[in-house]
Amino acid sequence: MRYLLLHGFTGSPRSLAGLAAPEGSLAPTLGGHLDTPVVGGFDDEVDRLAALGQGCDGLFGYSLGGRFALGILARYPDRFQHAIIVSAHPGLRTQAERDERRAGDARFVALLRERGLTAFVDAWQALPLWASQGDLPEAVKAAQREQRLRHQAEGLAQSLIAHGLAEMPDLRPPLAHVRSRVDWLVGERDLKFAALGRELTGIIPGARLTTAAGGGHNLLLERPELVSGLLLRERTP
Repeated sequence: MRYLLLHGFTGSPRSLAGLAAPEGSLAPTLGGHLDTPVVGGFDDEVDRLAALGQGCDGLFGYSLGGRFALGILARYPDRFQHAIIVSAHPGLRTQAERDERRAGDARFVALLRERGLTAFVDAWQALPLWASQGDLPEAVKAAQREQRLRHQAEGLAQSLIAHGLAEMPDLRPPLAHVRSRVDWLVGERDLKFAALGRELTGIIPGARLTTAAGGGHNLLLERPELVSGLLLRERTP
């Protein structure tokens, strides 16, 4: 099974290098990352990525990439044999939530444009979302930081403006019609996304929820063997 593999915000295809993805899988760069420009809004990026993934019968997405993967599933509910969604949000429900999130993203956009990439990465890595990474080896954390610093400040700013959580639709209604086999993976310590995982596996027919004991948000770094196991499991009939 070939997978379309979608990385997270501030990540890159290199973020997926530690996973045991089947041969022939495709890992494109998301808009606004490295040298890939942002072209259009959330739905436009969903279309672009879905077109790149023609020929893939599996779908994988983490965080921002998971949101795009959900957008692809919502648009093509029976295209993929299997999908793995890691630490992803299905979309905000209310305008008040969107306004609050958009204001928060605007502060990061201002930081990127006024103080540059290094100051942004410092602030981004200090978010409570990443607290569970404290015990990771220093070399792992240094490699992640080095990957983040390969981006361009304006590219990440454009990603937040065009593809931030406030800019995507609430995908819960169409996800109820998905016919792909779906594995949803969350970290036990990532309380918000663990709750979303429980909610969404109740919406997507037949979806399976796996909770990584002691894990946080970025399970690609914290539990690569668990993520790889879900990919490998689908390689055998």
